[in-house]
Amino acid sequence: MRLYNFNVTPMAQIYYSLLLVTISQIVHTSHMREICEKRDIFFEPFRCQLYELEVLDEPITYLLYDVNPSEGFNLRRDVYIRMAVFLEFLRTQQGYRRAKLVLPPWSNLVHWRSHNIDQTQLFWNHFFDLRSMKQYTDVIDMDEFFAEYERLHGPDTVVMLDEVYKMKHFENMFENGVFVDKFEEHVCPKSHDYYDGGALSYFGYANFSSEEFTCLHFQGSAMLLHKLLETYKPQRVHHVRYVLVLNAEIVLHDLWGNIDYWEVRRSMRFAGELIEVAARFRAEYLESSDQQDRTVRPARWMDERSHRNARGGDYLCAHIRRADFLYGRDKTTPTIQSAALQIRAKLLEQGLKTVFIASDCSRMEFYNLKNYLKRFRVVRFVPESYEQRFALKDGGIAIVDQIVCSHARYFIGTYESTFTYRIYEEREIIGFPKDLTFNTFCKSEKDMNCEKNTVWPIVYH
Repeated sequence: MRLYNFNVTPMAQIYYSLLLVTISQIVHTSHMREICEKRDIFFEPFRCQLYELEVLDEPITYLLYDVNPSEGFNLRRDVYIRMAVFLEFLRTQQGYRRAKLVLPPWSNLVHWRSHNIDQTQLFWNHFFDLRSMKQYTDVIDMDEFFAEYERLHGPDTVVMLDEVYKMKHFENMFENGVFVDKFEEHVCPKSHDYYDGGALSYFGYANFSSEEFTCLHFQGSAMLLHKLLETYKPQRVHHVRYVLVLNAEIVLHDLWGNIDYWEVRRSMRFAGELIEVAARFRAEYLESSDQQDRTVRPARWMDERSHRNARGGDYLCAHIRRADFLYGRDKTTPTIQSAALQIRAKLLEQGLKTVFIASDCSRMEFYNLKNYLKRFRVVRFVPESYEQRFALKDGGIAIVDQIVCSHARYFIGTYESTFTYRIYEEREIIGFPKDLTFNTFCKSEKDMNCEKNTVWPIVYH
């Protein structure tokens, strides 16, 4: 056996010591992968080591939520923003720094009319870029949650939730004329849709259960959920805590339209497949592209900066909401003829000859709209085939409409429509002048001084 003698310099000793520290960190715990990415372990060993020592012993809190089934796609996106802002705050609090937000699947929403295609339990990555969303806070899709639960508890096990909170509004939301943040437990109805003696109905999954089901009156912002979690925290601390909040639409924004809101909103980029479909449609039918329209965005939403120099394609986009708005908001919703006359006026004003229509109108209404706009080119997006409709789903088709509208030279939307508001937001992120974005149809073309949608400009640091 040969013995080798090395003359190790002080700098080399320091290097080897750092290497040993790094290796010991990797070997120390199986949870390290959850705390630090591998690249961080090698390039930032001390930060990862500090993070592990402070946080590793804290439980993992999985926060699941749901929204009233009657709420539509675009309101649910807004509820997500409230929950994501809350989670990012929660992860700064001791005991919750490993919290994760579990995204509820999309399933047969009320506005999805294609009953001949399967639209149940669709994951968020079907519509959104999950990698982009994860750059804001720790969110996971439902399939990721199931995989993590199986890793922690073994395969083919029922998902046992530690706590379930069914929320509803207070009957009297004001105390002496003042709105006060509060929650209060009440007796659950003898029978309801969600819970039946342990088994839990959650998006059609048959593997959810809970022994703790609490009914609450709740009013207040998302931050009040922290007090709720603390109030009902189990006395015995477990390594993992599973919490489900039902009717999360009751939870309010802390500050709607502030920096936190816009950071989450900017992170909600659409799935690449949907962006590609919209880009092909714009190129083929509207002669529009990001380069010539000055709508190119940075690869990462964190690199976006405030600007107002987007030009948009040579077309106007109009979102004309019909369906339930015809009877629920008939005092502010224009007729097809009135909408056409308002579109015509804006086309002439902007010097444009093409209008893209995003609408849930019937075929007959669209036919009539085209007749009222005979001098102009009227375009709408329709899936090329049944296979494309099946792949996109109704939610994907709506997103393609929103993408095309968000790249138009000029946009006009429907009063108090969440679909319109989501387009406003996309155009704010892209960087259009406000006067080309925040426009609203009036009930009548003769009354152009009607009440308009609120202007909420984007905010950056």
